[in-house]
Amino acid sequence: MNILIVEDNPNEREILRFTLERHGCMVIEAADGLEGLDLAIHRQPDIIVSNTLMPRMDGFQLLWALKADPKLTSIPFLFYSDTFTGEQEEKLAISLGAAAFIVKNKAPESVWLQADAAITATSKPQKTIVYPTIDKSDRKHLREYGRIVATKLEEKVRELQAALTERRQVVDEIKTLKSELAIRASEFKRAEDTIKEQEQQLSNFFEVAPFPLLLLDGELRIRRINKHGCSLTGSPAIDMLGLRSGEALRCIHALDTPEGCGFGPNCRECLLRICIKNCLNSEQQYSCKEVSLPLSAKDSETNLTFILSISRATTGKQDMLLITLQDITAQKTLERKLHYAQKMEAAGILAGGIAHECNSHLSTIVGYGNTTLMSMSRNDPNRQNVEQIVTNAKKAAHLTNKLKIFCRKQSGEKKNINLNETILSMQNNLLRLFGQDINCTTLISDQELTVCADKHHLELLLTCLINKILDTTQRGGSLTITTDQTRLGPDVCAINDLKTRNSYALLTVTHSNASMGSDDLEHIFNPLFSIQEQSKWPELQLSLISHIIKQHESHITVFSEPGKGTAFRIYIPLVSSTATDRDKALENEKSGKGGETILLAEDDEAVRNMAEAILQHFGYEVIVAVDGEDAVQKYLKHAERINLLLFDLVMPKMSGQEAYVEIKKHAPNIKVVFASGHTPEIIKQRKLVDENALLIFKPYLPSVFLQKVRSALDSITL
Repeated sequence: MNILIVEDNPNEREILRFTLERHGCMVIEAADGLEGLDLAIHRQPDIIVSNTLMPRMDGFQLLWALKADPKLTSIPFLFYSDTFTGEQEEKLAISLGAAAFIVKNKAPESVWLQADAAITATSKPQKTIVYPTIDKSDRKHLREYGRIVATKLEEKVRELQAALTERRQVVDEIKTLKSELAIRASEFKRAEDTIKEQEQQLSNFFEVAPFPLLLLDGELRIRRINKHGCSLTGSPAIDMLGLRSGEALRCIHALDTPEGCGFGPNCRECLLRICIKNCLNSEQQYSCKEVSLPLSAKDSETNLTFILSISRATTGKQDMLLITLQDITAQKTLERKLHYAQKMEAAGILAGGIAHECNSHLSTIVGYGNTTLMSMSRNDPNRQNVEQIVTNAKKAAHLTNKLKIFCRKQSGEKKNINLNETILSMQNNLLRLFGQDINCTTLISDQELTVCADKHHLELLLTCLINKILDTTQRGGSLTITTDQTRLGPDVCAINDLKTRNSYALLTVTHSNASMGSDDLEHIFNPLFSIQEQSKWPELQLSLISHIIKQHESHITVFSEPGKGTAFRIYIPLVSSTATDRDKALENEKSGKGGETILLAEDDEAVRNMAEAILQHFGYEVIVAVDGEDAVQKYLKHAERINLLLFDLVMPKMSGQEAYVEIKKHAPNIKVVFASGHTPEIIKQRKLVDENALLIFKPYLPSVFLQKVRSALDSITL
């Protein structure tokens, strides 16, 4: 069954459509009589359900037009009204040919029952219902229609007359007070001047308020808006007067709905609309209510967050609503970024804790492994197995270092290395990671480039850069890694807070396809900027790059242009090659055997046993303590024999530093080396030891461990 619903109220129309569709009907909708007549002519519905009072053409006029058309006169017509509900209106409707007259206070289900009855009646072959054909020259119905409308008008006229009578009474009362008003005229004049002054002050405040202010009337239409409200929407105030708030602010949902603000599918859930309605209907006021609005302003769409305040204001005799909207979108963005940074900090703390625990275990593995290798001959069949254990333990140690880089707690083990050899050694690993996606070419400088750097940090730096370059482009393209020697002028060094040096190693990573926008280039290493969801350069890896660059006192620049690709240029300070040879000679020179006595304090049994074994293997006598208190007692017992203190920094009962301070009271010149799984940054931050104290960091190689011990005994600080 095809049913045409003619109803100007979209909510009523939706209820009727839902009710009729439940019974399997096909529903056609019209917003007024004129549209309904057009649909009836072209769609030929089985039955028509119409309201009475509607814009452009009401229900009686629609029924009149239908019955005047021979092609449409047989269509059953039902009235569904809440305006004309009297007996005379119903009689007029039936006389014009309506099949039924239903008052809206009845359930919508009654419409279906009447429609079904009308269709059933017309479909019975034994009884054919003939609807009257309206003769347009027949004045009877017009007179009846006019009489009904006139009756309604008379009621309104009586109401107006009553109001006029009341007004005249008020005028008479005013006349009786004329003499008193004359006496008090001067007082009122002064009061008027005061009010005008206050109004001017309020008007000035309204205009200069640093946030949008809107004044709404009882129909929720804008009566006034200040300049910040105009600035928000990009429209002059005169264009927004008379509009609803959503329409004036250019809410996307209001713009998408022909009826405007308040009639869209999302308007029912709009918090701004709900608060305004509540304040108008129940006098409930709002202060500092957070709302979000999807706005289309200044040729762009954006979701803005506001702090909403609504209060009632009376202008003359009209109650109005004063609305303030403070834009806090930027603050909310900063809150999200802070929350993200806090999560990253928590992840960093967790990673740092894991790395610290791993270092203790790795120290034991590396130490015992190297000690075992020292005692094995070159031809021992198990030597290769032990070497593999030590090698993989070192790799695990590098992984823990990467965890420390992640949480900004590792400065790396920098030493003089040949940059060319380092890049070549990384090539196979880079090809393994990215070789299927890109064509990688390495161009190495003919000059020897010696830099003071951590090899594993450089590998992580390259991996992050290449990975982020690939994020900005499709598969394919060519990647080129080049090394060269260059100089940076004093001005460039001063701008970038670099020490003025004679020359730098230039490491360039270029991709032929990748490109970035100017905004990304300007803020690429700004952690807060790169947290944005739409950014292709996530904060974590880019800030790691920035961290590594800073640790190496280096400088990085970015060049990108559509069609020409992206190039990262990294400037690393060069050191002389003689410094590398001197470091190697010093390493070999400082790992010899000794015969001194060392007090070793370590709470981790595995690390303690490993350190004791290494020292004893190289001829040192070792006195072992399990914590700080035990170390003090052992020193007091063997003070005349002990040449060096080797203390773990963090121990139960008494820390290594506290034990050292206690022992210094008895031996001010005693030498000490502290061991720690923490990084220099953490030790400095927590002030665990004096700045000039000798430190060795876990996990350590036996050779490095012995060099540090020998240097302390010989009073040489490496």
